[in-house]
Amino acid sequence: MFVQGTVFDPSSAATADGATATLNFGRANEALVSELHGKYFQQCYRGNVYVASTAVGGVVVPISTTLTPTYSIWNPLGSGKLCVPIVTLIGWSATTAALGTYGWTYTNNTGSAISATAPFVAFGSGTAINCNVGSGKVSQIRTASGGTTTLVAASTWFRTTGITTLATTVATTTAPMWMARDDWDGTCILPPGNAIHFMGSTAILTTMTISLVYAELPL
Repeated sequence: MFVQGTVFDPSSAATADGATATLNFGRANEALVSELHGKYFQQCYRGNVYVASTAVGGVVVPISTTLTPTYSIWNPLGSGKLCVPIVTLIGWSATTAALGTYGWTYTNNTGSAISATAPFVAFGSGTAINCNVGSGKVSQIRTASGGTTTLVAASTWFRTTGITTLATTVATTTAPMWMARDDWDGTCILPPGNAIHFMGSTAILTTMTISLVYAELPL
């Protein structure tokens, strides 16, 4: 397909309703576009965006070397889908924090079964909610945002969220509101047969509420 347009200053353009316009290009021949809705509106409208959240009380974030992660996302073999993380939202719930960084580890070759010799000896509970609320579309990705998850072997450190906590007791410290948000922005694809786990670089000890928003797309 061959597309042409006109290079000109968009601030000088004002096309009336009902008129036919020409695609606007910049000086480097890049198409100039803007979003009518939010970035993920179309995928959300089609029922392809989900959110996997802990219970309101949250979970304790363990050290990355543990065999018992408390928050995991598993794309089982045979799902027929790609899991594409969009954003992680993290909130403090309880417990004095130790110095450490929040991040993600991964487990490869997870298959689709739980057994004493599989990567997952046990997999916790959790249900992702479709972000087009009430659409009825169900995710093929398995989420463990509570319950007990046990690995045969320790997972591998993958990426940091860029969020670090100091040794402090938030509950007894007067502080302004704060936000902990990790935008993935298309930098990770979780194919079938792989899993990721929310961990700490140290035993951070805090109880955190965690939500991962992700898109589920065909292979």
